Formats: sequence, C-alpha cells, structure tokens
Amino acid sequence: MVRHGVPQARTSEDCVCERHDCGGLDPVLWCAEHGDDVAPVLDWHAGGGLRCAQLTRGRAASA
Repeated sequence: MVRHGVPQARTSEDCVCERHDCGGLDPVLWCAEHGDDVAPVLDWHAGGGLRCAQLTRGRAASA
C-alpha cells in the first residue's frame, strides 16, 4: 500500500511527479511544484483504500 496525495490546486504540465488514477501523485525531490523546496498542500491517502477508490470514481464520473 503506497500513500500518495491529491494536490489542492491544479498542477502544471511541468510537474514530473508520478500520477495515479485518483488524481493523487507521489512527490519527487526535483519537482518545482512538489519537491523539498516547497510545502504543497496534499490530501494524503493510502493507495487502493476507500478514499482512493472514492476519488477515482469521482474523477471517472466527471470525465
């Protein structure tokens, strides 16, 4: 089970973090938006858990 976070704001095309179906991402150190030099606000949750499934369904329904 991997924890990842959903950003509270839309990310740019320059974001190099790994993305998940729920809209969450795994921040990497060298990302200008989510790396060590910044403190992004993320809604953290366990991958494949209830919150992750809820977010994935919500994204699929809005598409």
